[in-house]
Amino acid sequence: MFKLLIKIFILIFLNDLFISAQAFNELKLNEVRIIASHNSYKGFPHKKVLRFLDRIKDKLGEQNDPKQMDYGHLPLKDQLDSYGVRGFELDIYHDPYGRLFRKRKINAFIFGLRQRVKDPKIKTPGFKLIHIPDVDYETNYILFKDALLEIKQWSKSNPKHFPIYINIEAKSYTLRSESKFLKFLGFSKTIPFSDEVYNQLDHEISTVFNNSDLLTPSMLKDTFTNIKTRLHKNGWPTINSCLGKVVFILEGENSAIYRIDIENGIDRPMFVFGSPNDNSTAFLLRNYSMGHEKEMAELSKHYIIRTRSDAGTLEARDNNYNRFKSCLKSKAQIISTDYYMPDSRFGNFCIKFPNNNNQSPYILKNE
Repeated sequence: MFKLLIKIFILIFLNDLFISAQAFNELKLNEVRIIASHNSYKGFPHKKVLRFLDRIKDKLGEQNDPKQMDYGHLPLKDQLDSYGVRGFELDIYHDPYGRLFRKRKINAFIFGLRQRVKDPKIKTPGFKLIHIPDVDYETNYILFKDALLEIKQWSKSNPKHFPIYINIEAKSYTLRSESKFLKFLGFSKTIPFSDEVYNQLDHEISTVFNNSDLLTPSMLKDTFTNIKTRLHKNGWPTINSCLGKVVFILEGENSAIYRIDIENGIDRPMFVFGSPNDNSTAFLLRNYSMGHEKEMAELSKHYIIRTRSDAGTLEARDNNYNRFKSCLKSKAQIISTDYYMPDSRFGNFCIKFPNNNNQSPYILKNE
């Protein structure tokens, strides 16, 4: 009799679990929110670099206080496995010949640090992952492609995972851009993003991910006239129909030329952060939610919004959750943070959803 009761209990438990999973998977993508990491590839800056910058911070300006770049991240696989992160941000620079970032010029002023990069991958042609060339250069992945390969392998090993959002920021800014003196010293130059460069970026993505691995603008538009019409008439697809998918969203230099192609019906792998007024917009970038919660909550009925719960280590140092609380009120679906795990140097500041350990996405209707 006791064994029979145990079997009945297990069957009921499994049935409830199945129903819960089934109900979750029938939700639409914009009805669920996830934790994402900010500058997800970034390593902690070298301590000697930080000390040097701190000595000259009065000349850098308040917005360039070196303490604001004193953060770093685990490898992407560990973020996915151990902290339930389902969104990444990757800053890319175009380096078609593998020559642009072979030296770290700030190290010329710092005793004991070499300028030339040892890792041979720095000479490999392709897109590079760097926060600020020559200055904040520590990265877990020199090559953009290596980061994609790690995500691809994890996705392959976890084929029913919640969709992973990858925010691509196309960059060509360097300190050289602001100073003739730094240009004279040989600080890194960069290559602007053009339509041809974006074609190369699409190709690099396609060497790792098949079209079937992705949710693309054309797939979302489906048979509708444009993406906006689809989202307002039919809404987002269900989670169930997107399990195992990866979603790329572009921001940054000259991204408008990419958006024009999407509007013209050209099949490209990335969405572009845009305005609700644009027919091709599915994702909105609202990095600062405070004071805009009601507007964002209304927009979240149709769009998926990316926002940030903290920036530049400031909230972590002050143990300040006000910005995160604003994110929750805003109904933004992608909350980007540098603190999915706490940094013990600053305290226990950590971004987690209420009554949730971040191991699965959070249903907005629970709030």
